[in-house]
Amino acid sequence: MEQRRSPGQDRSNAPTRRQALGLAGASLTAAGLLSSCGSSSSSSANGPHEELKIPTTSEVEAVDGLITSDIEGVAPLYVGSPGAYRDVVTEKPASGGSLSSFQILWGAPVTGHDENQVWQQLEDELGVDSFDITMVPAASYGDKLATLLASGQLPDFVYIQPSDPNAARALSDGAFLELNDYLEGDKVEQYPNIATTPQGAWTDTARNGALLGVPNPDPVRNNLLVLRLDAMKEVGVDAVPEDAEDLKSLWLELAKLGTVGGREVFGHGALEPTTFEPLHDLGQEFQIVDGKVTHKYLLPQYEDHLAFMAELWKGGFFHPDALGQANPELFKQGQQLNYEASFAGFYWVPDAGRINLCKKAVPTAEFVHYAMPSVEGGVGKHALGKSSGGMVCIPADRGKDEDRVRELLRICDYYRSPFGSQEALFLNSGIEGRQFDFDADKNLVPADNPPTEGACTWLGLLQNRVNQLPEVNKDMLENIKETLESATSSGSVSKVDSLVSPVQIRNSSKLDQVHKDYYNAIVSGRRPVTDAAELQQTWLDRGGQDVLDDFQKQLDEAS
Repeated sequence: MEQRRSPGQDRSNAPTRRQALGLAGASLTAAGLLSSCGSSSSSSANGPHEELKIPTTSEVEAVDGLITSDIEGVAPLYVGSPGAYRDVVTEKPASGGSLSSFQILWGAPVTGHDENQVWQQLEDELGVDSFDITMVPAASYGDKLATLLASGQLPDFVYIQPSDPNAARALSDGAFLELNDYLEGDKVEQYPNIATTPQGAWTDTARNGALLGVPNPDPVRNNLLVLRLDAMKEVGVDAVPEDAEDLKSLWLELAKLGTVGGREVFGHGALEPTTFEPLHDLGQEFQIVDGKVTHKYLLPQYEDHLAFMAELWKGGFFHPDALGQANPELFKQGQQLNYEASFAGFYWVPDAGRINLCKKAVPTAEFVHYAMPSVEGGVGKHALGKSSGGMVCIPADRGKDEDRVRELLRICDYYRSPFGSQEALFLNSGIEGRQFDFDADKNLVPADNPPTEGACTWLGLLQNRVNQLPEVNKDMLENIKETLESATSSGSVSKVDSLVSPVQIRNSSKLDQVHKDYYNAIVSGRRPVTDAAELQQTWLDRGGQDVLDDFQKQLDEAS
């Protein structure tokens, strides 16, 4: 089965988040693009829209069996698949003509248009005569986007990841059409599926009051931690400790087991800093402390956190290759006892989710999800992501034709069709009998040897996230819900989370490498824990201070 993903929240693995049954099987500036746009655009992101009038948010039509949460930012859960799917788009969005897009390719290259039944059906669903889709692998997205922007020849839709330096430059320089006049306030109700977008997704993607694209909503946290309960029972523990020191003791006991269920096992695989940061309440990457912007690495408890991690390393908790290329498949092979992944990574479809693959490898395996505790007591402070996993933008020069803009927005509205609709089923899963079938429990399952056609439907806009749990895993429902709610409610954001810093985007890779080099050396014992101060100063000297100053300047100017 082909698998397509949405970028966003499986931070520990791939750029995340394709929900349900995914079936997809040198720095350049935007100067060329901007000169081609001329005066045809609305005001740029630095233009007159200083006060954002957020589009109204409408309720999504309820689907029987949908399990919602009272915690904002937690995605609804659904066991199995709906018994019936409804039509929500009653008229085709377009009336002929051509359409074009630039989007990410998840998975293997797709079959060409003339042999691709999904591509052809997509054209029919949208009401266009032809759809020229440019699909680029996620790994080369930044370079391909830079080339596209420099060419000045943009397609009707461009998928944008705002954290990409070239995308950020294009957004700030007016490359894309402002959509305020089409979507702000109640105007969005002309597009009922877009109107279900949570307000956080609009504020996360707006720039200086300008709506520069249609955002793809995402839960602010959708990753889960899991421990092998069967391994815990072997050391006499049947519940995850709520105290961080007790959890450390458990982890170190698990590291001594050697084998579980007939498999060689390791406590944890790769050395993943973000997984363990809630232990010391590190929280968001950038924070405001006493009115000043700071970074989680600069918090006073960071040295204690490094010492804690160094104890885990010394006690053999991590795989021997944790600093290099630890096998990412250890968990599903039944060899990793503590693990983090997105909900989709654990429960994608009955035969592809890592929980069930682990169970297949070790039939006696049992599992328990948990929210990381804090050394200060209670649940640790978990980092929260953006409410949007990117957005689809319309080039500024399309603003010359308002009717065309409205047609393009109707097409975006089709892509945002909700969970439980025929449209979302097609976009997410392809064609029944060709890409998927339903099993006896009404779960979507892959068809035998499905053709690689489906990735073309990934424009970058999806249904509002619903975490679909296979029937076979319904015994995990309450544990999953409680864990997501605990982790999400533990986090908090500040004004700095809504800011975009070009300085930060430009320095991000370099600063990440500075931290990685010191972190790995300190945790593995090659440097003393007291080098935490040197880590912090080097981070500041290599560009971190410039980033903090830029965020601080923005905050001061907004106050």
